[in-house]
Order: sequence, then structure tokens, then C-alpha cells
Amino acid sequence: MPAAVVTQGAPNDAAAPALTTVTAHFKLVFICVTVITLLTLVASLYIGIFVAKPTEAAKSAMDTCSTLANLGFGAMVGLLGGKAVN
Repeated sequence: MPAAVVTQGAPNDAAAPALTTVTAHFKLVFICVTVITLLTLVASLYIGIFVAKPTEAAKSAMDTCSTLANLGFGAMVGLLGGKAVN
């Protein structure tokens, strides 16, 4: 049985949804995106802080991890926004 989160709007707000359902599938996707985002952010920060003299490969890896963290954050915002609209 899927878990449900009840969202109530103002009493006179007819456009607000009365019920938003958060399914197990949505939770799984959101948690996976969050974990990947955090891992890439930590990897980028680790390379930036603890590598004394980064090579071009390390700089490229740090940039890639930073980009993936930004994309992951955008995906999380998109998932939450899509769920709120739905």
C-alpha cells in the first residue's frame, strides 16, 4: 500500500490538490538521485581540498563531478516540482 502525504490548501483555494501521493517508486528514484548527487559533490570537494597538486585528469574529474552534482540538484528540484504539480 503506497504511503500518502496529505497536502491541504486554503479553504477557498479550488486549484490546490487535496491529496498528493508519494509512491515507493518515487521515493526510490528520489533517494537514488540524492545519493548520486551527494557522492559526486563529496568527490568533487575531496579532489579540490585534499589533492595538493592536481593533474589535468584530476581537474577534469573534479569538473565532471561538480557538473553531475549540479545536474543532480536540478533533477531533485524537478522531481519535487513535478510531484507538487501532479
